[in-house]
Amino acid sequence: MPIMQPQGEVDLEALSQKIDTLAAQRLDMINEYRRLDQRRREIRKEIRDFTENINADRKTLDEYYERMGTFKANRRELLSKIREIKVKSTEVEKVLKGFEKTIPKGGEALNDRLKKVEWKLQTERLTRDEEKQLVAIVKDIETKLKTWKKAYSTKQELTNLLDQIKVLKSKLDEMNRFRAETDPDVKAKHERVATMLNQRHQLFQEIEDINNSLIELDTNITKATQDLETFRGQRRNQLEGRRSRDYESNKAKTRQLVDRARDDARKKYEQGEKLSLDELKLVFADDNEIMK
Repeated sequence: MPIMQPQGEVDLEALSQKIDTLAAQRLDMINEYRRLDQRRREIRKEIRDFTENINADRKTLDEYYERMGTFKANRRELLSKIREIKVKSTEVEKVLKGFEKTIPKGGEALNDRLKKVEWKLQTERLTRDEEKQLVAIVKDIETKLKTWKKAYSTKQELTNLLDQIKVLKSKLDEMNRFRAETDPDVKAKHERVATMLNQRHQLFQEIEDINNSLIELDTNITKATQDLETFRGQRRNQLEGRRSRDYESNKAKTRQLVDRARDDARKKYEQGEKLSLDELKLVFADDNEIMK
């Protein structure tokens, strides 16, 4: 026959099972909290690493764009100089073409001829007509020589201008090569920064989700801890109550046995029978001494 529980008493076995189940759930939540907290620390490190790499690439890109700013300013200046020199060289070339129509050929030959005529004027005895003729020849040679020198100077100026254009274009080509060689790396850095920013954003989202989960777990762990304290208190009270009831029950049974033995001892005493020491104690001792 099953033992009947006093009214209002909780089933201790069921309560213990409930406590064990809740304690296991609480332990699982604590372990999950620790796992998520560890993951949060790992994410924070990953975010710091991403931030350092992003800042490093951005610094390189900033330096590149600063250099490109200088490059563009220099390029504009070079193109402006090239246009300016081209305009000037075109004008010089037109002047040179004008000279070429009347330019005498052979500047050295003209110089030699001029020296010979001047030498003849200075050293030979000439008639007045011969002298006039030689003076006219000198003037003609000097005019031609002046024209030739002007044309030569203009040609030199044109050559110098074309050389300047060549140097400027070389610098421009060098700049363009630098940009062409650097652009792929800059593009790759741009893509890498964009990828890292996206990955870092995902990590921020993950850490936000973890924070929400940790808040929820902390609330549930606190509630589970409080419930465990309540259930354990209930079980402790139930055990103490059961021990008290068992004690009182045993005490009542002992009293019944003592009362019965005392009655038997008194009957023997009244009938004049011989009593043992324990029986004498039952007859004459008080209840407190006997129940010790």
